Amino acid sequence: MRAALTLGVDYLLGGTHLDDVLPLLKGSGIRYYPFPGRIAGHPSVLEGSMTEIVASAKDLAAREGVHGLDLLAYRADVDVADLIRAVRDAVAKPVIVAGSIDRPERIHAVVSGRAAGFTVGTAALEGRFPAAIPGLTHQLLTITSIKDQAKELTEQ
Repeated sequence: MRAALTLGVDYLLGGTHLDDVLPLLKGSGIRYYPFPGRIAGHPSVLEGSMTEIVASAKDLAAREGVHGLDLLAYRADVDVADLIRAVRDAVAKPVIVAGSIDRPERIHAVVSGRAAGFTVGTAALEGRFPAAIPGLTHQLLTITSIKDQAKELTEQ
């Protein structure tokens, strides 16, 4: 968190320690998107029922200094598409989906669920997407292409 302040990032995604983070971010201009729900382990897992996760999302979104949510939808033991829609519909702030987005079908589901965005980390670094040429640049270009195709399908 302190690194985000030092670096002057625009967004801080994830985390569960709101009472520690929010006072430090106040006045910084950094937009904070914490994880809703009960988070356990590493890599992080989202625990609880859909009802519990949505209730947590509503509580977090109501807090001053929370600008959106970082939802670990693919790391929950619930229907992912339903969870994305339920959280998105329950809060008036943007919902970004993170964690285990490692194949085109998951990007399509996130886009069709109308999440505000999504993150991809390890999957791109490990070359999991069907890029014609190896390397991170081509992984990112492929991910962007998959996202654009999914958006086009969703808008039809």
